[in-house]
Amino acid sequence: MLVVGPPADARGGIGSVERALEEHAEALADLDVVTTHRDGPAVTRLRAMALGTLAAAGHLLVRPPDLVHMHVSQRTSVLRKGLLGRLARARGVPVVLHMHGSEFLDWYDGLPTPVRAAVRALVVPHRLVVLSESLRGRYATRLGVPEERVVALPNPVEWPAAAPAGRVPGGEVLALFLGRFGARKGIYDLVDACALLSPAARHRLRVLAAGDGEVDGVRRAVAAAGIGDVVTVSGWLAPAERDDLLRRADLLVLPSSHEGLPMAVLEAMAFGVAPVVTPVGALPEVVRDGENGVLVPVGDAAALARALEALVADDDRRRALGARARTDVEPYAAPRWAGRLADIWAAA
Repeated sequence: MLVVGPPADARGGIGSVERALEEHAEALADLDVVTTHRDGPAVTRLRAMALGTLAAAGHLLVRPPDLVHMHVSQRTSVLRKGLLGRLARARGVPVVLHMHGSEFLDWYDGLPTPVRAAVRALVVPHRLVVLSESLRGRYATRLGVPEERVVALPNPVEWPAAAPAGRVPGGEVLALFLGRFGARKGIYDLVDACALLSPAARHRLRVLAAGDGEVDGVRRAVAAAGIGDVVTVSGWLAPAERDDLLRRADLLVLPSSHEGLPMAVLEAMAFGVAPVVTPVGALPEVVRDGENGVLVPVGDAAALARALEALVADDDRRRALGARARTDVEPYAAPRWAGRLADIWAAA
């Protein structure tokens, strides 16, 4: 099995998926992993892209595997993985393309007609893996892939052995934002929402925002809004640091404008943390408003502030949402996910 994509220690959701693949699917297949992405400056990323793509092509030419599984986002990732997929098919190797790009469909729709045709000519997999049932038909229609070849496989989550013992009622409420800082993830909407909170809510709520990207810009926004007493901005967290925070957190807030199925939400739910998210990507299939989390409209800071106010004030509701979230996300546990992935490989 040739696996092409980011390394298991890459930041972001695709790295987490690759980590689960390598850890839980290695007992189901003999994996040969070729890395085509590295975090870091442009020269590092370009070097990994070029050398990794050449290495994968050499693998396909010299010793073709039984199957190739490639992680795909959008833009140049589609070109590189599409060309490798064409080479694999020419060598008689079945191709599984695993689509992760949260903005892929918008990106595709914005291409000129001849370029869309070129993308369709490149993306000819034996199986196309998408993150939710709601995306199957949309990908099939856009890319001309028969719908029976498009498979929904939500992202996996490493399952904590036990949920935290419980949060102290009446005390501080810890809300986390975990992800890349920028407009797409809604961090500035969260800043605006915190500025709208009542004094009582500001007294109890503590928001820790951790990630990379526009770190300095977010810090400036927090300072300009005068909410440094509520929001602390941190850099990217290692997995152990993230898990320690999730054991203590009450809420996970991710008011994104575009998503696939963010790992941060699944990881939080697995720890019994109630999610506050927007109904984008596959999130409405996982988070049900008022049952295991809260959905707020995209770009609506006032609605987000109202949701946070209500959750901060109601300890019982927060705990109930978090408990149901943990129960509902159990089917996404990584070992079960690896078994479903192996079935997809076998069918390709």
